[in-house]
Amino acid sequence: MNCDKHPEREGVASCIICGRILCEECRLKLAGRNYCQSCADKLFQERYGETVETESNGMGLGVKILMALLVILAVLALVSYMIYTVYLAPYYGSAENVIRILMNDPERIIRFLSGNI
Repeated sequence: MNCDKHPEREGVASCIICGRILCEECRLKLAGRNYCQSCADKLFQERYGETVETESNGMGLGVKILMALLVILAVLALVSYMIYTVYLAPYYGSAENVIRILMNDPERIIRFLSGNI
Protein backbone atom coordinates (compact mmCIF):
# COMPACT_ATOMS: atom_id res chain seq x y z
CA MET A 1 0.00 0.00 0.00
CA ASN A 2 1.11 3.55 -0.69
CA CYS A 3 1.20 6.64 1.50
CA ASP A 4 -2.10 8.55 1.77
CA LYS A 5 -0.34 11.90 1.38
CA HIS A 6 2.30 10.80 -1.18
CA PRO A 7 0.71 8.15 -3.46
CA GLU A 8 3.99 7.63 -5.34
CA ARG A 9 5.74 6.45 -2.12
CA GLU A 10 5.46 3.11 -0.45
CA GLY A 11 3.81 3.06 2.97
CA VAL A 12 5.99 1.89 5.83
CA ALA A 13 3.56 2.30 8.75
CA SER A 14 0.03 3.26 9.69
CA CYS A 15 -1.20 5.80 12.21
CA ILE A 16 -2.41 4.06 15.38
CA ILE A 17 -5.26 6.56 15.76
CA CYS A 18 -6.74 7.08 12.28
CA GLY A 19 -5.16 4.17 10.39
CA ARG A 20 -3.73 6.27 7.54
CA ILE A 21 -0.88 4.66 5.63
CA LEU A 22 2.33 6.67 6.08
CA CYS A 23 5.58 6.84 4.14
CA GLU A 24 8.90 7.32 5.95
CA GLU A 25 8.65 11.13 5.63
CA CYS A 26 5.07 11.34 6.97
CA ARG A 27 5.55 8.90 9.86
CA LEU A 28 6.02 10.40 13.31
CA LYS A 29 7.31 7.83 15.74
CA LEU A 30 6.54 8.89 19.30
CA ALA A 31 7.21 6.56 22.22
CA GLY A 32 7.54 3.65 19.80
CA ARG A 33 4.16 4.29 18.15
CA ASN A 34 3.40 5.61 14.68
CA TYR A 35 1.28 8.73 14.20
CA CYS A 36 0.33 10.97 11.29
CA GLN A 37 0.99 14.70 11.73
CA SER A 38 -2.66 15.66 12.32
CA CYS A 39 -3.25 12.96 14.96
CA ALA A 40 0.01 13.83 16.71
CA ASP A 41 -1.04 17.50 16.77
CA LYS A 42 -4.46 16.60 18.20
CA LEU A 43 -2.85 14.36 20.81
CA PHE A 44 -0.44 17.11 21.83
CA GLN A 45 -3.24 19.67 22.01
CA GLU A 46 -5.38 17.38 24.17
CA ARG A 47 -2.50 16.55 26.47
CA TYR A 48 -0.92 20.00 26.82
CA GLY A 49 -3.77 22.32 25.81
CA GLU A 50 -1.68 24.19 23.27
CA THR A 51 -1.86 24.54 19.53
CA VAL A 52 1.00 23.27 17.44
CA GLU A 53 2.42 24.96 14.36
CA THR A 54 3.13 22.30 11.78
CA GLU A 55 5.44 24.58 9.83
CA SER A 56 8.51 26.02 11.50
CA ASN A 57 8.15 29.63 10.34
CA GLY A 58 9.59 31.20 13.49
CA MET A 59 12.38 30.48 15.89
CA GLY A 60 11.77 28.62 19.12
CA LEU A 61 12.29 30.26 22.51
CA GLY A 62 15.62 28.49 23.05
CA VAL A 63 16.98 29.78 19.76
CA LYS A 64 15.84 33.32 20.58
CA ILE A 65 17.53 33.20 23.98
CA LEU A 66 20.72 31.84 22.43
CA MET A 67 20.69 34.58 19.78
CA ALA A 68 20.19 37.25 22.46
CA LEU A 69 23.11 35.89 24.47
CA LEU A 70 25.33 35.85 21.40
CA VAL A 71 24.41 39.46 20.61
CA ILE A 72 25.16 40.50 24.20
CA LEU A 73 28.53 38.72 24.09
CA ALA A 74 29.35 40.36 20.76
CA VAL A 75 28.54 43.82 22.15
CA LEU A 76 30.65 43.17 25.26
CA ALA A 77 33.55 42.00 23.10
CA LEU A 78 33.27 45.10 20.92
CA VAL A 79 33.15 47.45 23.91
CA SER A 80 36.13 45.68 25.50
CA TYR A 81 38.11 45.93 22.28
CA MET A 82 37.28 49.65 21.95
CA ILE A 83 38.34 50.33 25.56
CA TYR A 84 41.58 48.46 24.99
CA THR A 85 42.30 50.20 21.67
CA VAL A 86 41.45 53.73 22.76
CA TYR A 87 42.58 53.81 26.39
CA LEU A 88 44.77 50.87 27.37
CA ALA A 89 46.91 50.09 24.31
CA PRO A 90 48.55 53.53 24.10
CA TYR A 91 49.48 53.48 27.81
CA TYR A 92 50.12 49.77 28.60
CA GLY A 93 51.11 48.38 25.20
CA SER A 94 50.24 44.88 24.06
CA ALA A 95 47.11 42.95 24.98
CA GLU A 96 49.26 40.35 26.75
CA ASN A 97 50.66 43.05 29.01
CA VAL A 98 47.17 44.38 29.81
CA ILE A 99 45.92 40.85 30.58
CA ARG A 100 48.95 40.20 32.81
CA ILE A 101 48.24 43.42 34.74
CA LEU A 102 44.52 42.54 34.99
CA MET A 103 45.38 39.13 36.42
CA ASN A 104 47.90 40.46 38.98
CA ASP A 105 46.61 43.95 39.83
CA PRO A 106 43.13 44.64 38.37
CA GLU A 107 42.69 47.73 40.55
CA ARG A 108 45.52 49.42 38.65
CA ILE A 109 43.57 49.19 35.35
CA ILE A 110 40.31 50.19 37.07
CA ARG A 111 41.92 53.28 38.62
CA PHE A 112 43.45 54.21 35.26
CA LEU A 113 40.14 53.81 33.40
CA SER A 114 38.10 55.63 36.02
CA GLY A 115 40.44 58.61 35.72
CA ASN A 116 40.48 58.64 31.90
CA ILE A 117 36.95 57.70 30.80
